[in-house]
Amino acid sequence: MRRSRLTMLVVIAALVVGAAMWWQAAEPASQTARAPVTEALPGPPSPGTPAGVPPGTRLTAVYLTRMGQAVLDETGAVLFRYERDDPHKARSACLGDCAVVWTPVTTSGTPSVTGIDPALVDTIKRPEGAEQVTLAGRPLYKFANARPGEWTGQGTGHVWFVVQPDGRRNLNCLPGPVQ
Repeated sequence: MRRSRLTMLVVIAALVVGAAMWWQAAEPASQTARAPVTEALPGPPSPGTPAGVPPGTRLTAVYLTRMGQAVLDETGAVLFRYERDDPHKARSACLGDCAVVWTPVTTSGTPSVTGIDPALVDTIKRPEGAEQVTLAGRPLYKFANARPGEWTGQGTGHVWFVVQPDGRRNLNCLPGPVQ
């Protein structure tokens, strides 16, 4: 009798732990990023925005020692792509609270590029009217609280990735396996 109760308690404990693990895995992906991961930028950050060029309009291809290929804006922010955005539709899927955490890269002119094929860069109109910069059809974002060279958010929810200069997702430095 004592042994069967002990066995039953072990089975119940295993079920509770298994259910908790399943519940955590089944939760929708968080819109917030993990702990900051910073890397020294290759050379000094770009100087301030030149006169007449709105913020968010200069894209620079870089190679970060740990991350590999990435794109920075004029402030040195590492830029991301969102896997829920459809590169064949001219719109962003990151709206509302998402766009507060993941700031859209916007412009009011033609974005300038360094080390990026200008033919891959375009803009789309956001619902609030701003022009969001795209790379290879994918809208660009930066993590709102990131410092220059910081790739906070890489792999978050398996939908946020550092963008490479050709628009592909960078799969380096991920917190876990990505499908």
